[in-house]
Amino acid sequence: MKKLLAVLSAAVMTVGMAATVFAAPSPSVSGIVTGIAKAVDKNGADARIIVESVDVLTGAEKTAAEEIKDIAKVKEVMGSAFLGADFKEGMQVVDVKNVRAEGDVAYPVTITFKVTGITSASKVAILHYDAEKAAWEVLEAKAGEGTIEATFNSLSPVAFVADKDTAASVTTSTTT
Repeated sequence: MKKLLAVLSAAVMTVGMAATVFAAPSPSVSGIVTGIAKAVDKNGADARIIVESVDVLTGAEKTAAEEIKDIAKVKEVMGSAFLGADFKEGMQVVDVKNVRAEGDVAYPVTITFKVTGITSASKVAILHYDAEKAAWEVLEAKAGEGTIEATFNSLSPVAFVADKDTAASVTTSTTT
């Protein structure tokens, strides 16, 4: 009887361990940008903003998202900036994401992104791909504790650029 109970218990435990394989995966955003802390449109209303992998993109936006990972392209874009967000040696792209709104949003929309490793002392820049102009633009960005904030007039691919000290404290996401 004891042997039968031991075999039955072992069988139940084996089946029980396999059952966890069927659990749904936890939702997560891969990369340095882990989500949105806050998003507010021009009317002060909360905006529903989605941050997703650039893998969902096609055409010119996909090409632009790939080319901005090259530091030479970042230097070119930031070198022509009028906002004083000049490129500083040691800056690098730490993540590239597609950013889109769900539902109606009154532009401009101010978005505070959750960004691993960023501090208020970090040197940061946000580069936004303007699909209408088919060009990257530099947005005024403000670093906070674990956040970067910027105001957008449209949404599409966004490149997050940070200084080498910040970038060294996190793993760069090149497989966005």
